[in-house]
Amino acid sequence: MKKVKKKALLVTLITLTSVLIDQLTKIIVFLQKEQIGNGIKIWDFLNIVYVENRGISFGIFSDLDASFYLGILSLMISIYIIFIIKGTEEFWEVTGLSLILGGALGNGFDRIINNYVIDFFDFHFNDLHWPAFNFADSFITVGGIIFFWRIFFKNPEKK
Repeated sequence: MKKVKKKALLVTLITLTSVLIDQLTKIIVFLQKEQIGNGIKIWDFLNIVYVENRGISFGIFSDLDASFYLGILSLMISIYIIFIIKGTEEFWEVTGLSLILGGALGNGFDRIINNYVIDFFDFHFNDLHWPAFNFADSFITVGGIIFFWRIFFKNPEKK
């Protein structure tokens, strides 16, 4: 029982922290969008911008106007992630899945409520720009790397 409570606490802490960071930064960027204008240079390779992303990652399918449905899909995937979390006891797998869950919930809520996701990180090298993204995207990416790293490089006797 103690192990289940520790896992539930870890999942809750990581997921809620991820959603909180994601939502607070999007609110700040939204409230400052007039000041941001065409972007604010932070470093030579990073700008803060304001982008309303109605598509999926990197704005793909943004002309389909399916953001609400993508939000529903994101929440359905979140439920599936919770079932995967329930089935694993490995710390790093739980951590990675919790980050993915937090990111999916953050972007999913935005899609359902606003019909878009606010992206604001603009990494670039000279005129080559990576598509704008947000903290939820980062949590999903980092969580995915952690989770798949553990799946692929787990000791064979522990699989």
